[in-house]
Amino acid sequence: MQRKNPSQWYESRRNELLSLLGKATALDLPEKYSDELRQTARKCQEDSFEIALVGEFQGGKSTTFNALCDGRDISPRGLGGGGIKTSAAVISAQNIAGDEKKNGLSEWAEVSFKSPGAIALGLSTILRRPLMDSSEFRKLNDNLSDEKFAEALATDDGFPSIADVSNPKCRKILLDATDAIWAQWESNHASLSDDELDQLRIATLQLRFFGSKEHADMASRTVLPIDKFQQLIAFPKDWMLRWTNGRRAEFDLNEVAFVFVHSVLVRIHSENLRRLGCRITDCPGLFANAYDTSVARRTILNADAVWYLINGEKQIGQKDLEIVRAIASMGMLGKIEATCNLKGPHEQKIAEIIPATKAALSNAGHDIDVFPYNARLAFLAAQGDLLVNRPALFSELDRSCMVADAKIKEGHPSPESMWLKMVRRVGGSAELEEIEDIDELDEKSVAVVRRESLLDVILSRLEKEIIPHKAKSILVDKGSDRASKALVAYEGTLKATEDAAEATEAEWRGKVEKARKTLADFIDRSNVLIDRSELFAGRNELADGMAREIADLSFGDKLADDLSVRIGEAVKKRYKKLYFHKNTLKQDIMADVSPILSDSVKNAMSDALGKWRESKTSKAKNTLRRRASALADDIREAWESASMDVATLANFDIPAIDNDFVENCTQESISDMFSEKDLGSIRMEGVLNAVLTTFMALLCVGLVVAVVAAVVGVAAGAIAVPVAAVGRLAWVAGTSLFRTLTQSDEEKLAEAEAEKKALERANQEKIGKIAATIRPKIAAAFANPDFRKKIEEPLALGFRKALDGVIERVRASLDALKADFEKERVAEPEKMFSQSVKDRKAVAKRNRELRTKTIEPLRKSIDAFKLGVVSELG
Repeated sequence: MQRKNPSQWYESRRNELLSLLGKATALDLPEKYSDELRQTARKCQEDSFEIALVGEFQGGKSTTFNALCDGRDISPRGLGGGGIKTSAAVISAQNIAGDEKKNGLSEWAEVSFKSPGAIALGLSTILRRPLMDSSEFRKLNDNLSDEKFAEALATDDGFPSIADVSNPKCRKILLDATDAIWAQWESNHASLSDDELDQLRIATLQLRFFGSKEHADMASRTVLPIDKFQQLIAFPKDWMLRWTNGRRAEFDLNEVAFVFVHSVLVRIHSENLRRLGCRITDCPGLFANAYDTSVARRTILNADAVWYLINGEKQIGQKDLEIVRAIASMGMLGKIEATCNLKGPHEQKIAEIIPATKAALSNAGHDIDVFPYNARLAFLAAQGDLLVNRPALFSELDRSCMVADAKIKEGHPSPESMWLKMVRRVGGSAELEEIEDIDELDEKSVAVVRRESLLDVILSRLEKEIIPHKAKSILVDKGSDRASKALVAYEGTLKATEDAAEATEAEWRGKVEKARKTLADFIDRSNVLIDRSELFAGRNELADGMAREIADLSFGDKLADDLSVRIGEAVKKRYKKLYFHKNTLKQDIMADVSPILSDSVKNAMSDALGKWRESKTSKAKNTLRRRASALADDIREAWESASMDVATLANFDIPAIDNDFVENCTQESISDMFSEKDLGSIRMEGVLNAVLTTFMALLCVGLVVAVVAAVVGVAAGAIAVPVAAVGRLAWVAGTSLFRTLTQSDEEKLAEAEAEKKALERANQEKIGKIAATIRPKIAAAFANPDFRKKIEEPLALGFRKALDGVIERVRASLDALKADFEKERVAEPEKMFSQSVKDRKAVAKRNRELRTKTIEPLRKSIDAFKLGVVSELG
């Protein structure tokens, strides 16, 4: 695409196509064709690129989302108290083209609520372990064998099937389980991490309100004005304060409705979204819990581009690296556009934070460029433009958010004065004098703020990445090509009726019989070609080869390294917390390791599938393409060699096996091919036994640490101190008073920081030793034929189903040819013979004029448009 502005090119071309489709839909055509053309126009108008905003909590996602919504406060930005990481609602925004309305609203929000299964999946992360020891929960599922119950309990696929939140008896058991965790936390606040505590709060609220009349009433309201839906996804301002009462925290459902919201699609009039021609989606955080992660993965996989926002306040953190690794494992690394959200002096952050961030990504094996960007300035620029050019769209909600944003304590300042206050404040923080000196809100000052935000630099990069990939889909495949085929088919139907009107009945019936036989012979011949093709006959062998290649790509050194470290961290964590029961130690270890195995294996296979699709040297994929191409050529040749002098078959299109065929065969995701049940059944006993042995060895050392800690009077929590620090333990305790009296605060802080780093290093060394012990077992498991069989069989089955499905669709399309012929080329023209010769001649003339003067020229214009777009896309 040799264009300076891809968005403007795309918008211009889409408007051109919409104009052509408008002419087509205005025609008085039979319902079959008019409906096809209307759907094509609607797809062209609505189908858009999707950009997923991804990043760690408070990285600037919601601020950027609202900037792209033209500065309107659509997605809550945590004003007046902030949010938490487990909100998990997918919030999307899309421009409304034209004057479309819904329920009488010119702008609206479509809200979807979580199903019982989705709620159960969210609960699984925090409740899975306590439910292992619940006899009541086991009794509730006594229809399952111990093995099936354990399998369901341990997997994300199985947990919702045994934790039915719509069952009041089950809900009571789950609520009791949350009470038990609350009791544990109340006696020892260190028993839960911040993330786990957030998950416990969400679980408590969901189980408290699910099934109530209030919950049912709320879930029935799915279309809302855009300034009203926010109350469903906003957090109470005193959220953290109320939770100081632990499980006794009191809320009304309308204050915490967000725990039940699955997704929101906001339809608004937005210049930014119109310019991009895209849907923007604020993606929930990865890793908060199983449900959040599954939603985030699905959002990312469906997106055309991923805008990854890194919190530029500091160097990239471990959680960010984990998220990038997860995106890479989905085969989506090439779709990432990464930005460092500058907070503070731009020049300093660009010189220090961005190089360090790039280095950290590179060291983690991710070749990603990172660009500077200021989300706050981007939002203020969009908000300023809204106030200058479209003040009528600035709502009361926007004003109230601006008051909180500007930290206005009293009075009623104008939006313009509040905007100036915030712009200057950010300009001072960013050390951008031109912004700091802005003294009025006008188009010039808005342009300065937008330029310094660097938003347009990022949007230009996104445009260049996503528009070439999607323009062909929307402008050609789903647009002009589909419309052209509908019109060419109608041309054929008109021609068939013309021929019938101008022939005698005997002549016409003779042609019909000849055409019917020609078509039947072609269909029979095509089915024989399919049966004899290497594609059909060798599909099982081909599926096996595809599965084997993906397994080979999946189970290499990288996965063995990652798995050994992740398992090492899990073992160390359990040892550190001493969170086990001697009678269920192996079961506990299994519970720790099984999710890591399944998650890592799935990620590795997703990554492998992405690499396999892009591979130029894959033997199985090249074989698939060659066989599909050969069959397509054979069917096309059979059609062209048929007797085509039969007018009733004119303009019939045959089912083609094109490039989409291969995509259809390989588009199945690992999640579809490989269920959680399959992954949960992968035990890798050698690895589990190595983990158990390693843990027991650590436990013995841990007991020694506990004894030393008790002797020197250190709190029981000292059991978390790595072995390398035991020798220092008594010295630290004996000299702490002396240090307190003689050291300055700076010296104390410096020494405390040094000791913290030493402990972290010791911790990493311990994890490294555990990983080194486990890794050979992992490598041996990967080489085990039984293990490989468990992996390859579900993959091969998935590919076989995909191959069978596409072949069956080709057969079905052949059958559809016969049905269309009988209905449109026989039944319709046959009606002519109930009319007089004069009337038939009039019909023939009318059809010929419609075909040659209206339909054919319009279809040729659409074909010329299609060729132009394809040429410009290169």
